Amino acid sequence: MTGSGSRPVVFFGGGAVGSYIGGMLAASGVNVVLIDGWAAHVDAIRERGLAIMTPEGEHVARPDAWHLGDAHRLRSAAPAAVFLTVKLYDTAWASALLASWLPGDVPVVTLQNGLVEEIVAGALGWGRVLGGIGGGLDVFLREPGVVQRARKRWAGSDPVLKIGEVHGRRTQRAGFLAKMLGAVDHSAVTTDLWTHRWAKLCANAMTTGLSGLTGLDLREVYSREDAQRIAIRLAAEALALGEAMGFEVPALFGVQAATWRLAASGSRSEAAESMAALSAQASTMVSGGMSGTLQDLLKKRPTEVEFFNGYVAREARRHGTQAPAHAVVADLIRSVERGEQAIDPAALARIEAFASSRPVIVNPMEHGT
Repeated sequence: MTGSGSRPVVFFGGGAVGSYIGGMLAASGVNVVLIDGWAAHVDAIRERGLAIMTPEGEHVARPDAWHLGDAHRLRSAAPAAVFLTVKLYDTAWASALLASWLPGDVPVVTLQNGLVEEIVAGALGWGRVLGGIGGGLDVFLREPGVVQRARKRWAGSDPVLKIGEVHGRRTQRAGFLAKMLGAVDHSAVTTDLWTHRWAKLCANAMTTGLSGLTGLDLREVYSREDAQRIAIRLAAEALALGEAMGFEVPALFGVQAATWRLAASGSRSEAAESMAALSAQASTMVSGGMSGTLQDLLKKRPTEVEFFNGYVAREARRHGTQAPAHAVVADLIRSVERGEQAIDPAALARIEAFASSRPVIVNPMEHGT
């Protein structure tokens, strides 16, 4: 991919992640195309550019913005790469559309939070698919044409953006993409895509639903003790399931997997270590950052709960283990989606009361998996 020249880099999905990363690349001089189905957002970018608000300041980027009906132009544009940044539940149809209009030599990067590579490969073939992971972005769309990041850039030394081949080998194209993303934040090639993918799913499932149910911003979720206690339980359940499924995540937010499980089981020292790690995350953020789930609920849109807490709860049952905290979070989110209950911080007490009455699975192998 070193000879891509002026070929555009496409973000198929102009939501918060696509707009922020695509906008930052455009601001750095990359030829960027954003494709989205929200007409007002596309029109706003065309008319006045994409406003990017960050803790460091505000600036305007000017990527090329296309309506979804313009996707046929991909054939003649011959992009250098496409980043798939649509909602998880839109992955199947978006992959089918790319299969129709994208030249056969163009790689597609699943810059999404769930395990969707198999869906994309079903439409495009495994050879064209790379995985992309964005951790610690904490971005949201304020209004059409305006994206905001609540997390400071370059806040830590670990990569925020990771690009990996599904087969685990280092390739020229993965290196090209990771180097390009270095204009956005710390980026790197990973040779362990699936471990990082599961770790990102665990992190999302710990926080996005809690923000959505309570209306708390992400900084509050990471720093409030009641939210931290629930996040620890959610981490322990997801990590235990991951082990049963073959995803062995050594650490989450710098804390060993065994520590999260012991913390959820009542160990005070491990709980203190886990809570300190969550508080450290809050220290790199500014107030006002909304999770994707909260954004969706406020806009009366479907959430991605079935790919996060709902997914963990379902897979836990299938593997003979338990994830009651994930199950109750998923049920409550579905209830808010249906309009049966309001977004309310009191949801934290309900989740904690329910989860505390159920045992914590420390070793999933003891439960028949």
